[in-house]
Amino acid sequence: MDKHLVGRDWLGAEYSVADIATYPWVARHDWHKVDLADFPNVKRWFEMIGARPAVQKGMKVPAPR
Repeated sequence: MDKHLVGRDWLGAEYSVADIATYPWVARHDWHKVDLADFPNVKRWFEMIGARPAVQKGMKVPAPR
């Protein structure tokens, strides 16, 4: 993923469902003990998406039990 994001902002040609679906998996990087500093392009992508107001709102919704 880090190599794929070299020179790109998004996983596809533009922000898409691919980014939306992948973001929550990457958001668990601490739980998986993955340091995003080791993946600078993923870190940049993650921070760009995380700055979007709709993503911030969506990530606050609790998971159904």
